[in-house]
Amino acid sequence: MTNEDVRRAQNRLGRLIDTGARPAEVDAELDVTAEERSDEVRSRLETLFRARPGVRAVMIRLDGRDIGIATPHRLGLTAGTASEQPEFGAADRATLPGLSQQFKAIRFVCAVPACDRASVLSYYDPRTLPACDVTGHGTMELRR
Repeated sequence: MTNEDVRRAQNRLGRLIDTGARPAEVDAELDVTAEERSDEVRSRLETLFRARPGVRAVMIRLDGRDIGIATPHRLGLTAGTASEQPEFGAADRATLPGLSQQFKAIRFVCAVPACDRASVLSYYDPRTLPACDVTGHGTMELRR
């Protein structure tokens, strides 16, 4: 196993790794293979945390090399969310033809009362909130 293999595994499993966790918190280890997808590893981690509720952190290992530490908290943050970058094996995020019946328009408005600027998105991601294009007005807020 090369350092490049470890780096690829860290990129593939990055959303599962809690960078704030310390090795002293590790209560268990999980050996993974180079072929396992991140969703498969996530499922195995969830099973391990459910079966052993006292485990605070799990060291993910690939061929005896440490990849990173997973925690129940980090797994909870990744449930059902899109990652910043597409993960290895996530295809090109293509869509099926036709109009989706799963989305609703979400309206954001400028937080400054006198400003009438607005933005409509089909998703809500707190990491990428729209901003008003008027200098100094800042991030728009969700209007329900």
